Amino acid sequence: KYPEGFDPATNEWIAGYEKQREEWETQYAAAHDLWEQHKEFVAKELENAAASAAEDGQAPKEEKVEEVSNYSSENTSAGTLADSDQLAALRDQLLGK
Repeated sequence: KYPEGFDPATNEWIAGYEKQREEWETQYAAAHDLWEQHKEFVAKELENAAASAAEDGQAPKEEKVEEVSNYSSENTSAGTLADSDQLAALRDQLLGK
């Protein structure tokens, strides 16, 4: 949603909407300040959590990084225990039957 008097096609304010522009810029500045404060708060909390974990002898938590892979293969059960007969044979072997 765009504020009244703002033309999204040109990304410009329309003449005669100076008051709306000032109000919007004031709101935007306040929201930006809150966002900056939030970023600082989160950074401090992460530092405190890491320090607390270190004091407790815990390793710091690593951020999960999603790996992208282009590798693909056919879904095959060859060489696996996917076959129920193979599972039954293994169960019998482990149970000494």
